[in-house]
Amino acid sequence: MRIGIPAIFASLLFAPAQAVLAEPMACLQYQPETVVVTGTLHRATFPGRPNYESVANGDEAETGFYLSLDTPICTLSGTGADREAFDSVREIQLVLNEKQYAALRPRLGKKVEARGQLFSAHTGHHHANVLMRVSE
Repeated sequence: MRIGIPAIFASLLFAPAQAVLAEPMACLQYQPETVVVTGTLHRATFPGRPNYESVANGDEAETGFYLSLDTPICTLSGTGADREAFDSVREIQLVLNEKQYAALRPRLGKKVEARGQLFSAHTGHHHANVLMRVSE
C-alpha cells in the first residue's frame, strides 16, 4: 500500500491542530476569585520613584518577590483598570505583607504554590502584567 505525498502533508497539517485542541488553556479570573499557581520564587529589583527609570541614577529601588510560572497562564478581562486580559503570562508579581515576605524568604529559588487573587498592573509600582495578592 502506497501513501501519497498529499496524504502525508495533510496529516502533518492536522496533527498539531488536534493536539492543541485536545488541551485548551483555561484562563484565570481576576479578583474576587481565588486561584492557585505554581512556579519558581525569585526576587527582582526595579527602579521606582521619582522617574521609574534607573536605580543607578537615583530612583528608589523597588524589590519584590515574583513567581516564574511552570506553565503560562492567561487571564480574562473584566471591568476596571486592574482587570486587563493577557495571554501567555509567565511571571506574576506577588503582593505580600511583612509576615509573608519573612515566610517565603527561605523559599527563594525553589518551587512554590501560591494561592490568592489576581489583578493586572495599573501603577508604576507594578512590574509584571499580572499580580497576585497572596492569601494568608
